[in-house]
Amino acid sequence: MIASTINSTWTDYRASTLSTPRAAVEKIAIGFLTLSLLLSFLQYCFERNDLVRLVPIVFLLAGAFLCLLISPRLQRRHLLMSVLRPWTLASITIVTLPPIVSSLFYRPTLYPFQYGIVMIVTLAAIRILLSEIGFEGLLLSFFYATTVSFLIVIGISFSDLLASIGSARFAPLYFDPNRIGFFAVTAIPAQLWYAMRCRRFYVLLMSALCVFVMVAASSRGSIGALLIGGLFMAFLYTFRQARSSPFTISINKLMGTLTLLCVFTVVAGFEQRNFASAGEYLRVKLALDDRDRGLNTGFTGRTTGWAELVNMTPKTPWPIGNGYRTSDQDFDFSVDNGFIAGFYELGLFSTIVVLAKYIFVVYLLSVVYFRNALATGTCLPALLFTLVVFFANAFVHRVFFGIGEQASILAVFAFISTKQDILREVISMMQAPIRQL
Repeated sequence: MIASTINSTWTDYRASTLSTPRAAVEKIAIGFLTLSLLLSFLQYCFERNDLVRLVPIVFLLAGAFLCLLISPRLQRRHLLMSVLRPWTLASITIVTLPPIVSSLFYRPTLYPFQYGIVMIVTLAAIRILLSEIGFEGLLLSFFYATTVSFLIVIGISFSDLLASIGSARFAPLYFDPNRIGFFAVTAIPAQLWYAMRCRRFYVLLMSALCVFVMVAASSRGSIGALLIGGLFMAFLYTFRQARSSPFTISINKLMGTLTLLCVFTVVAGFEQRNFASAGEYLRVKLALDDRDRGLNTGFTGRTTGWAELVNMTPKTPWPIGNGYRTSDQDFDFSVDNGFIAGFYELGLFSTIVVLAKYIFVVYLLSVVYFRNALATGTCLPALLFTLVVFFANAFVHRVFFGIGEQASILAVFAFISTKQDILREVISMMQAPIRQL
């Protein structure tokens, strides 16, 4: 079934792009999106206000506008139609209109209403950009933006990073420790994809730096999210391999595995004290026994805040929500759970729609990767890895559906996508083995 869908989509895609000079428009779109994601990251180098928050979105909107402005007429029509498709319009309306109406009638300030209007325009712009550059262009922009941003932030605060090797938590400039850890973990899948795809293995040093930053920040949520994402991808890969070929193991592989196990056992025996010291360092660094942040503190006291928000919700217009970003205004603590905050702000109906679409995208990415051999060479596994890490971290970090920073913007790209956007990446592998990155 997937094969027939690919063939149908391939025919439509070829018909719409044969006479279109896409290269220049695509490069401009990727450039503006990269700049937008870069500024979304670097905004935390400054004290944030409404102007600082809007600058990255302005560049994103400018990129979409330029795509429409300089594209040939047929391509411009294709981009506009991608926004005007019934399902796309319905998705945007369902997830934005209820909280906008609620914020207009039930909120004392206009900020949630204004945020909702910006959200509508941004969703339309993201749909246009995704139609132009595809998921590969998105991952490429995300890789460039996060890599350059990390180099800038680490360069500015290198002394703080070294100091955080001890008990201090790494929190450079206006970042908090969990935020810099979240930015680090969501950057890793795109780095791995770029390193393997382009055979530029020195990029893996950036991934190692990101892991070091997570430990330095003592961001246990991000470390846990990386483990969850890694195990999820390993699970898919293992079953994919078992499905595509019978399980066999050669004598050489068996002997090699046994040799590595023996070497590891010997090293562990001789270096037992060092292993114990490393384990103790991580235990102290991650504050596993700390009275305020330890394992028995209810997610560092978060559960108390979650219970307060849940108890407060029935007293609000919860079916349609309270409006975007109202959980920050209504409570004197950080909710630190994207799903609960999303339910409070978007309302029950919109939250169900957003969550269902996210689950569908993760499911479809998993199925395409599991069943189609060509998907391995695309950006789809990296996108899937990033989304799993994102949603795992959302359990202890206030991210779910928003445009406040680069990882959330990437997730919104996934929300506004269609099945054809995912299959387009497989089709591109048929058209050309490797796009010039």
